[in-house]
Amino acid sequence: MKKQPKRKNPKNKALRLLTVRNLTCEELTEKLRRDGFTSKEIEPVIQWLKELGYLDDKKTAASWVDYRNRYRPTGIYGLKYELRKKGVASDIIDDVVNSSEQDYKLALKLASDRLKTLNRLPVKKQYQRIGGLLSRRGFSWDVIRSVLDVLFGSSLDSDL
Repeated sequence: MKKQPKRKNPKNKALRLLTVRNLTCEELTEKLRRDGFTSKEIEPVIQWLKELGYLDDKKTAASWVDYRNRYRPTGIYGLKYELRKKGVASDIIDDVVNSSEQDYKLALKLASDRLKTLNRLPVKKQYQRIGGLLSRRGFSWDVIRSVLDVLFGSSLDSDL
């Protein structure tokens, strides 16, 4: 006679998932669903974790923004997109994303650092690469234009 496999406990699974990294409520719910738990089983676990303080979308979003600012600078648009994908509410997103000034400083630092590696290319190519990088990273066109003006300034008219 075969033994039936033991049914997993959603609380244990959720706690194990949270030991790896912080998750939003939406991410944790989705991971538990993929493991075969029903909404009826998941809802009380999510509520329990919120009450314990283990699940907090605002703290998770803020730490994500901090991580991105340190290791992979991303603009306001990029951060908003990533946080929406993680299931964070719009009001929380608005509270935790970078200010316009911080966004500009991050873009300028990223562009300056990258420009050092592009010094052998023609100025036009450098301009295009820096603009493309900032655009892909989710910076607004106003920030990109300001950064390009600071980095390339008057050389744009004569070299492009």
